[in-house]
Amino acid sequence: MKKTIIIAAAALLSASATISAQNASEAFFLNGYRLGYRYNPAVQNEGDFVSAGEFSSQSRANVGAASFLYPRDGEVVTALHESVSADEFLSGLSDLSYISSGLNLNLVSYGFRKGEVYHTLEANVRALYGVTVPKEIFSLVKLGGESNYDLSNLCGYGNAYAEIAYGNSRRISDKVSIGARAKLLIGIASMRYNVSRFNLEMSESQYTADITTELDMTNHFHKFATDEKGYISLLNSDLKGKWPLPSGAGLAVDLGAVVTPVEGLTISASVLDLGGMLWHYGNKGRSNGRTVFTGVNDLTIDQIKKGEIKQQLQPVLDDLLSSVYLSSLEAANSIEMLPFSANAGVKYALPFYDAVSLGLTGTYTHQTGMSYYDGHFGASWEHPSGFGVTGNFGLDTFGTVYGLALKVRFHHFNFFAAYEDGTSAKVPYKNWHLNPNRRSCSFGITYDI
Repeated sequence: MKKTIIIAAAALLSASATISAQNASEAFFLNGYRLGYRYNPAVQNEGDFVSAGEFSSQSRANVGAASFLYPRDGEVVTALHESVSADEFLSGLSDLSYISSGLNLNLVSYGFRKGEVYHTLEANVRALYGVTVPKEIFSLVKLGGESNYDLSNLCGYGNAYAEIAYGNSRRISDKVSIGARAKLLIGIASMRYNVSRFNLEMSESQYTADITTELDMTNHFHKFATDEKGYISLLNSDLKGKWPLPSGAGLAVDLGAVVTPVEGLTISASVLDLGGMLWHYGNKGRSNGRTVFTGVNDLTIDQIKKGEIKQQLQPVLDDLLSSVYLSSLEAANSIEMLPFSANAGVKYALPFYDAVSLGLTGTYTHQTGMSYYDGHFGASWEHPSGFGVTGNFGLDTFGTVYGLALKVRFHHFNFFAAYEDGTSAKVPYKNWHLNPNRRSCSFGITYDI
């Protein structure tokens, strides 16, 4: 029963996961999109604008519901069903399964022109969180039995930070613009719990577990207390966190160039989020232990009734708890690089009908253990009234994807919304992907000054 719950939970989590980033393809294809400088800091708007409240989210998962659910004789069964072989189940999983999600909330943006230079100022709040699960955990659940398992790198993480950015785009000729954005990063909170070592040996005579875990967590909002043995008490805090101060600080930069070699043709290239954060981890702990269980030996029914079984199990429980109880460590600082991306795009406005543009984009995102690429072909159309729409189709790390975006202008206001998703099948009556996938969305309003 517990194994079934584990598999069902994994299927649900992988299917419904919902990394902070812009909808890069839509930002490039959608004409008149005021926040296009986030895709490439060399992009310039025709006039001044202000914006607040724009929201975007993105998720990636290299597993889907189909990794854990299988059709059999008109029914759906879990990977633990006897009709699903271990090879069929485990061959569909990567060595490290992951789900990564992110959010971006724009507090305010302002863009203005001075001569040939376009300036942008903005403040955002960004968050990134996710989990990684080693393949061996699913192997243990499916196979069990006498074997050795490496369950290391089971990890949960998350961080949030504020971003204050200044951008400068300059025309160095009538055909070339270059731009850069400098970002000051202010840490709000960060947490990572990692099972760095978990070796499980299962034989006929005994089970042996070697476990090492680490906790890194900022403490400016919450400082965990420790007990008399020096263990961190996750249920209690001494409330001595320095909450008015940031939990970290960092710098990042975006670089880009836009070239228009002939009328109607635009070539774009950019690198985003080159930089990192220095986090102060005031809540820091580590556990390390070895547990050996040889079974319950030579106990009669009367002895069990008298509670003597507890005497045999207690040392094992003590060893196990000491393996996972976190001993408090001295606070420490850690430098962590941001996930960065490289983007390239080209689009061409049709000479006989310049309201329509066709183009290609490509993006590579680097994140340790979760690097990702995609390429899109897109088309856009804009009406003189300010209504615009774009659609694209392409390939990414997980398969085929599509994207849609629209822009509506009303007086000085511009409303925009964008959505990207994979084309893989979904669970009936649910919006759950059956296969590994990526999904993103964004929406907001800008006001032309």
